[in-house]
Amino acid sequence: MVFLTITILLSAIVSASILIPVNEKAKEHAKAPEKSPVITETASGEWELERVDFIHYAKPEKPGMPGKTETCYKLLGVKWNVLPVDYVINPTNSGLLEEFVTNAILTSAETWDDATSNELFENVYTIDNTAQYGVQNFENALAFGNYPDANVIAVTSIWYTRRGKQIVEFDILFDTDFTWGDATLNPELMDLQNIATHELGHGIGLADIYTSTCSAVTMHGYSTEGETSKRTLEQPDIMGLQKMYGI
Repeated sequence: MVFLTITILLSAIVSASILIPVNEKAKEHAKAPEKSPVITETASGEWELERVDFIHYAKPEKPGMPGKTETCYKLLGVKWNVLPVDYVINPTNSGLLEEFVTNAILTSAETWDDATSNELFENVYTIDNTAQYGVQNFENALAFGNYPDANVIAVTSIWYTRRGKQIVEFDILFDTDFTWGDATLNPELMDLQNIATHELGHGIGLADIYTSTCSAVTMHGYSTEGETSKRTLEQPDIMGLQKMYGI
């Protein structure tokens, strides 16, 4: 089973190296990294950006019923100002057919698009076998690779402007320590569409939810092999989305 956790890294990108003081909340949460904003500092380039990383860990959790809609979503406080968003898929190392990978991710993107009148994601994508996760290059990359911690299922990184809180890039890494595929055919697989839908929710500005009564929502911070419930959105997910991008 999968525990979705948050690690927040603030990357101040300015013309000269600076250090951003780590706030007390981040220090406190760093002691419990399973549900933590943890802040580090780096500096380079000319764009003044901050980076947020969502890291998913494995942990068992029993499903529950959705709680009150007003408490079952959480906004990052950042969003895309220019839509639709394009993205690049690197299916290398997935262990799957390229067509399967692209169809699963495209379907996940369209799931979010269907819940708002705004076109969030482009209806076409680019295949690039050299695209990498974690490289700040204004290219939204979805890739497969080995994460150092075998309990990590996926990682989503978001870069946004410190002024204006505008998202400028997201990258997603699907950890190859897990076997990916279609869990409706084999419940021992980590369902790609299920996890991709959740990760793309981060990519447009939604955070994880850990309240047990909200465990049915797509952005709930737990998952497991065989799970497919996150393929579709619950009302709280839609409410959070529409609060940012309109009905």
